[in-house]
Amino acid sequence: MTTEECSMDNDSQTKGLLSSDNIKAYLLTMFGIATIIALYYLLTGPAAAMPSPDGQPPGGPPGQSPTNGPGLGALNSWPLWGQLVLPSPVELTISIAIMIAFGLTVMYLYGRTSARPSIYLIVLVGVLLIIATNLIHGWQIGIEQTISGVNEIFTDVLRVDNIIDFISNYEALQTTLTTHAQTQPPGAVLLVYLLYLVFSSPDLVAIGLCIVAAIGSAFFLRGMVRPLFDDDFARYTAFLYLLLPAVQVYYLANIYALVATLVLGVLFFYLHTDRRVAAVGAFLSLFLLTFITFLSVFMVLFIYETLKSHSEVEATGIVHRLRATLRFLQRPVLLSLCVGGIYGLLLVTLDFNYINAFLYASSLENPNGFMLLSNPVEYFTTRIQDILDIVIFFGPVLSVLAYRGFVMLRKEATEDADSSKKYNLVLSSLIALGLLFLAGAPKKGETARICMFILPFLLIPVITYIQRTNMSRRNKIILLALVFGQAVLLQLLGIWVW
Repeated sequence: MTTEECSMDNDSQTKGLLSSDNIKAYLLTMFGIATIIALYYLLTGPAAAMPSPDGQPPGGPPGQSPTNGPGLGALNSWPLWGQLVLPSPVELTISIAIMIAFGLTVMYLYGRTSARPSIYLIVLVGVLLIIATNLIHGWQIGIEQTISGVNEIFTDVLRVDNIIDFISNYEALQTTLTTHAQTQPPGAVLLVYLLYLVFSSPDLVAIGLCIVAAIGSAFFLRGMVRPLFDDDFARYTAFLYLLLPAVQVYYLANIYALVATLVLGVLFFYLHTDRRVAAVGAFLSLFLLTFITFLSVFMVLFIYETLKSHSEVEATGIVHRLRATLRFLQRPVLLSLCVGGIYGLLLVTLDFNYINAFLYASSLENPNGFMLLSNPVEYFTTRIQDILDIVIFFGPVLSVLAYRGFVMLRKEATEDADSSKKYNLVLSSLIALGLLFLAGAPKKGETARICMFILPFLLIPVITYIQRTNMSRRNKIILLALVFGQAVLLQLLGIWVW
């Protein structure tokens, strides 16, 4: 072995998943999160126990869990939108059985040197695990109540008689809908309505939504990542994504699972090498995305093209730089105009005013105006909560690996075209997320479910770190187990508000 090979091997060992440096970083991350949460409650006291996003508890009175066992924590207090519960022996047994089944499955998928699990098998396992972890507290609480609660969108579905009439009368109906539906475009209710026409019962609708979101996310994510790394890494990324705690908790019956899926769809088609596929696919995905949510996550495209113009074009002077940027922005501008044209057509034909619906939803989210001006303390507090929600559900291990991978990409971005593309994708998504936070959305720390669209982008630097450090197959398996273990723990100890 040469000196250079020895150096590379030692470097890989130093940067390995369970190296002393990384373990120290994991612990410091957990300590930092715990410290911020403790300081928050120390400074705010009882006032910190905010009502849930929909104003309803997940079930049962305070001190009594929805599973009829003792509750360990207050209802709906940040960062736990739900109730901590003391698991019963049956729930513990189910959780252990799920972990054992997961371990055996992962060893089958990745235990052999030549193992290359198909994306279809990965998606099947991912969907089954999402359903299984939600079943820890039983069918009624884990599956049925996730979508059929008092203030859930499923309640509004039962009031839809005709899709065209619903869109046409949406402005009048919007004020009468439940909390979640009022702050979304009509597509959120109509999507659940279509699933209800197929499955007829809330529990099957919840599972159907999970299947659609998981399949779409896995295939779009694999397609987006494959040109950046290779197919093996792309499939591993898709599997890792399906095991994320936020995905395991919120991909069942949550409309934001479809939002995350469609964001991936927009990026997958937008980056597609076939121009016709890219144009049609990106247009349809973006329209569906904006028809389901008011979150302006499509601005990722504008930020990405702006960053891309700066990294690919050597322009001198402000005028030349501006011209180069405008040239790169032609595609997202044209795409946005096409989607805007559809809403113009809906206004003319069905009298559906998208802007009015957005303004009403915005008034509900910020009844006193821009939060920074009306309540600056709450504004800054909730911005911190939003960031921490993502970090908590992403987990300390992946957060550390993502940070280190991002640093690697930043150093390589000026010298390597592939690294520059990865870096621009990640940075544009983070800037878009930051702009959402600056605008005051979300108003509470709910980003673990609302902003799941950021998770695929955070996995890009994680996979970069895995690739650059030449992580062993054994450590890749351990990483899967650590991520899924956190998901099972969250499902076991909490009843989550949807």
